Amino acid sequence: MSEFFLHYIWQFQYFQKEVLKTTAGETLNIIKPGIANSDAGPDFAHAKVKIGAIDWVGNVEIHVKASEWYDHKHDRDPAYENVVLHIVWENNKPVHRSDGSQIPTLELKGLIEPQLIKSYQTLINSSLTIPCERSFVDVDEIIKHAMIDTALMSRLETKSNLIMERLHSNKGDWEETTYQLLAENFGFKINRDPFGQVAKELPYKILQKHRGQRVQIEALLFGQAGFLLAKTKDEYLTNLYNEYQFLAKKYELTPKQLSVSQWKFLRLRPANFPTIRLAQFAALVSSQRSIFSTLIELLDYEALVNFFEVDQSAYWQSHYRFGKKAKSKIAGLGLASIENIIINTLAPLLVAYGRSIEEDRLVDRALRILQKVPSEKNRITRLWQDLGYVSKNAFDSQGLIELYNNYCQRRACLNCAIGSALLKPNSR
Repeated sequence: MSEFFLHYIWQFQYFQKEVLKTTAGETLNIIKPGIANSDAGPDFAHAKVKIGAIDWVGNVEIHVKASEWYDHKHDRDPAYENVVLHIVWENNKPVHRSDGSQIPTLELKGLIEPQLIKSYQTLINSSLTIPCERSFVDVDEIIKHAMIDTALMSRLETKSNLIMERLHSNKGDWEETTYQLLAENFGFKINRDPFGQVAKELPYKILQKHRGQRVQIEALLFGQAGFLLAKTKDEYLTNLYNEYQFLAKKYELTPKQLSVSQWKFLRLRPANFPTIRLAQFAALVSSQRSIFSTLIELLDYEALVNFFEVDQSAYWQSHYRFGKKAKSKIAGLGLASIENIIINTLAPLLVAYGRSIEEDRLVDRALRILQKVPSEKNRITRLWQDLGYVSKNAFDSQGLIELYNNYCQRRACLNCAIGSALLKPNSR
């Protein structure tokens, strides 16, 4: 038996309630089970119960065994003084308040339908990748859509919280925060960390001083990335080297350089080499007076695609690495990469900013944009497709990814509307 399951049982009142009695033999009527509390303190607040002839309003605490009240030191915590009902699976020990009065207790053992317990244990102990995959088709489509919406908002909330933490570390500077987030995204999965380190050690305010001067911005980015260590016969590299030597001294940057060994090239297509991504990032930064202020005003998917459709400088249209020419012209940032940035940086940024200034329209805009972006195609979306749920856009695919990662993989079926629908007693 798990406490989490008992929370679910109490919240939805899935137990026999015809003639309830406390462990002390008093009659018990549940008027309101209360509101689930996700913060510190008792599990349910604002409950209302009638014990004997007296109505009680207060909190409800839930444990598998009654003795856990003392194990968790609730007897020493004033926050638990207003508990009017203790819900347990097994009443193995009387529980008292600090004044010595006994807390009314309801033992649920014997009151829950055995089949419901069995169904729950089967679900959470399933060896299947998605615990409910054999029953998924039986769930109403409305419930599925609602849960995917919920999962998407949970994913955006988590990402926006991380952005707010980053904003705090940047002392409320949205431009610097956006610059750092975009830099990490330009590194994509493989080179995310070194890109992030470059952005952290090379502040956006320095690059802004050289807006429109792409050579200088490239020199700063490639220099901080550790690629400009010496002059060579390559005229372009030597030019960047000379620029960086001057600028690094001016801004005291040299000790903060990365090592070339920190960058990953292996198993990457040449178009995804970090050198190309750095050149594309330089093109974006060089062309914008203010990245955040511009991005936040772009209203739709098409405008965002246009914003990110940048071509790297001429050298990087013919070279993948310094001194090594490509056989054909190298294209600018591709549509798939742009959509990745929109999904993983722009949408969460809009949500974070919208919530920080209490503007729901920005959150709504983020959702509308995700509905315009084509669905991601990956291992997780294919799993759901095999179950008959085909995502139409990034709104769906992001919700499905969150559902899989933070509900299915964690076996948090009781937090999932789909799992709850399958466990509902009258659904079997």
